[in-house]
Amino acid sequence: MRPGITSSITTFSLCVAAAGCHDSTGPKPTAVVHPAGTPTSQITGLGGRPFSVRVASTGDILVTEQDLNRAVHVGASQQTNITVGGDPGDVVANRAGTQAFVSSFFDGTVAVVNLTNNTVVKTVAVSPSNAYRLALSADESILYVSSTDGNLYTITTSTQTSGPSKGLGGSLQGLALDHSGHVYVSSTSGGVTRLDGSSLSVLKSATVPCLAQDIALAIDDAELYIACENTAKVLVLDPTSLATKDSVVLTGMAPFGLAVTPDNAQLYVTSPQLGRLTIVDRASRGVVKTLILTGVPRRVAFNARGTRAYVANEGNWVDIIE
Repeated sequence: MRPGITSSITTFSLCVAAAGCHDSTGPKPTAVVHPAGTPTSQITGLGGRPFSVRVASTGDILVTEQDLNRAVHVGASQQTNITVGGDPGDVVANRAGTQAFVSSFFDGTVAVVNLTNNTVVKTVAVSPSNAYRLALSADESILYVSSTDGNLYTITTSTQTSGPSKGLGGSLQGLALDHSGHVYVSSTSGGVTRLDGSSLSVLKSATVPCLAQDIALAIDDAELYIACENTAKVLVLDPTSLATKDSVVLTGMAPFGLAVTPDNAQLYVTSPQLGRLTIVDRASRGVVKTLILTGVPRRVAFNARGTRAYVANEGNWVDIIE
């Protein structure tokens, strides 16, 4: 079990895969929206407790499977398993949808994957202990890698080699980038840090009174959100000062995964302990809906148009919310 991550009893169930796992439904309109909030189907045929999920620009879905040490590439007509390092914790794709990076928690490595032929082209060692969350810079030159050993690592993508690192302390969990190239990192000890994306110099740091898990920025970078697993809250911070300006109370919840809808209107928050997903209105801070997904929901991702949300579930499926 990863340090700082709440353990959960895994629920295994048999599900029937519904059509529409791959997300290519014609040209993308300029305007984006958010899902209506209705669970419609699941991506099944998975195993090994899916943990992280991302949607590539091609509409393909990428999922990590902790116990089977692999990433799954879900395309229009097939699901392809890609063997990576031990306990893959996160995955991110480049803008073209041709390359992915997969972190391996047990190995402290990141696998570079060619999504055209679904092969690992290189494995980059970044940490002597573990590699966890991933974020790719806007120009795709730097891959940021958090670790529960208290360090933020980097990979230079052009050479696919490890780059500079920065010691921040604590068990680093959340990782986010703003449009100015700043990097935001959270720790389960409550530390929150904003760094310069190029030099890794610390621009601001703060401490919040909670076990901080996922973090997310508003689409316009106006607010920073932190999932506080032990206080049933999502904190709202000013991204510049890192001062807490508000909070969203989620009574009975243990927030873990966190994501902002592409239209900037809502927050999606998972609670693995309860098998729930809560949808929050950003403007009012009110709960729009709470969905009982069962299983152990972890990370959340949206398609580009915002019509679908995908929730990785340790019950061996991915929930699709429309």
